[in-house]
Amino acid sequence: YKCLTAVISNLSVLFCTGLAAALAKREKHQAAFIALMSYLVYLTAGNVTLTELGLLAQPDALTGLYSAGQTMVLGIQTVDTGVFGGILLGLLTAFVYDRTCEKAHRGILGGVFSGVRWSFACMAAVLGSGACFVWPPIQKAIAAVTGFIAASGNIGLFLYGFLERLLIPTGLHHLVYMPFQFSQLGGQLMVGSVTYTGAYVVMMTE
Repeated sequence: YKCLTAVISNLSVLFCTGLAAALAKREKHQAAFIALMSYLVYLTAGNVTLTELGLLAQPDALTGLYSAGQTMVLGIQTVDTGVFGGILLGLLTAFVYDRTCEKAHRGILGGVFSGVRWSFACMAAVLGSGACFVWPPIQKAIAAVTGFIAASGNIGLFLYGFLERLLIPTGLHHLVYMPFQFSQLGGQLMVGSVTYTGAYVVMMTE
């Protein structure tokens, strides 16, 4: 059971490398290897961004990192994008690889940044920039949407249910319900001198 759990827990990296190899038009083994390296860059870029923004969560005694929308993948704490993140990264790697793997640069650095090495350099640049400049605005937009849902009555209730169901196939539905289940948006409960926050935590405490 534990051995199979190790596979299931790392489906995102398996999808990433598998899709890159399957969709690459040439030297599929190189595409898979670049996808694996890109996945490590992706995880680390997410960790660095969370750290710099002061958003790197500490595991909760009751819910671990789940309540923060973060997770540990290959020993690196980062944003939890689930299997969907690995699928997108695998598709992106295959797309970039097919268009850059035969690129030859001239000059002193030509031997270092040509061919498949250039493919990896492009992926590293895309992922690093994306984590630093793309994800923070997305995070703010998610916070704005959940705030609107909480403040708009029945319209917010409908929007919550609609988005939560709509995003299930992508694995990103946790972005909708987590703020309500694990933050002040979901209410608070005082038990003695301890305050429990979030609808799920309150329910489990009761």
